[in-house]
Amino acid sequence: MNKRILLISGDHLGIRYDQIDYPNIEFLKYPIFVDDKEYRENDEYTGEWLMDKYIIENVVARSSTLVKSELIDIIEKHRDNFDLIVHVLMSGKMSSATFLMAEHVKKTYEKIIPIINIDTKQAVSGIGVVLLRIIELLKKHEDIDDITRLSDEIVKNTFSYFVMPDLKYLHRGGRIGKAKALMGSMLRIIPLVGIMGDDKDDGIIIPLGKGRIFEQVNSQIVSIIVEKMAEKSAGEVKLMNIVNLTDNPKGFSDLKEKLEKSVSSEKTIIGELHLVESVYVGPKAYCVSICLK
Repeated sequence: MNKRILLISGDHLGIRYDQIDYPNIEFLKYPIFVDDKEYRENDEYTGEWLMDKYIIENVVARSSTLVKSELIDIIEKHRDNFDLIVHVLMSGKMSSATFLMAEHVKKTYEKIIPIINIDTKQAVSGIGVVLLRIIELLKKHEDIDDITRLSDEIVKNTFSYFVMPDLKYLHRGGRIGKAKALMGSMLRIIPLVGIMGDDKDDGIIIPLGKGRIFEQVNSQIVSIIVEKMAEKSAGEVKLMNIVNLTDNPKGFSDLKEKLEKSVSSEKTIIGELHLVESVYVGPKAYCVSICLK
């Protein structure tokens, strides 16, 4: 390949950085606010750190839009060394301000360097799955139209399933309404929600099921994935990312075992929740994302 391509993404991937096999990539760190004090992820401020704050101090946390100047700084740093920039973003419907900002920057640089903004229509582990699949296609394709078309296929074939015992963290972050947030706590159930890449309202969190115990919800996840594979005529999953914050080892291990027994996957990774994703998932949450294309 002759075209030099720079990748840009936020630090909201649900995967570890050492799981990313691409030399030319820059990460933007999302700011989060805990009781109105700003933090960025580092060795001290991690997902585990925020979970402890939630449990012990009952803090309120939220994330914020990426800072435009920080994106511009990266582009200015690299624009003379690359022929194309591919920016992988979280769901535009969940973070419209960030996506619109990225589109404005793209237009500003249209006569300087081409930029492809990819709306993953995903969050957390799903963004990481889309990013890893896009890296695979960048190793084979360099035409802008091909990259755009194939990336869209990846996005439409990516599905995420989130086990979130308490939906109040999604509500506080503005991702769902108050009525939905009350569902689990009032009925003492464990909600299962998801983001479906092929949904007509793609990029939106939707309810998928519920259970009294984690094992019940895990069985539902496996059944839904198997049904989706049959619907898409997929003999196996191309990539699966299973993510936990280590505070619910029993529920997570049960899901992992069920997936290994029932779902054939070409590649499975155990991801990692970063600081910004942890804002929304809350304690004892875990998730799995798959790509079928």
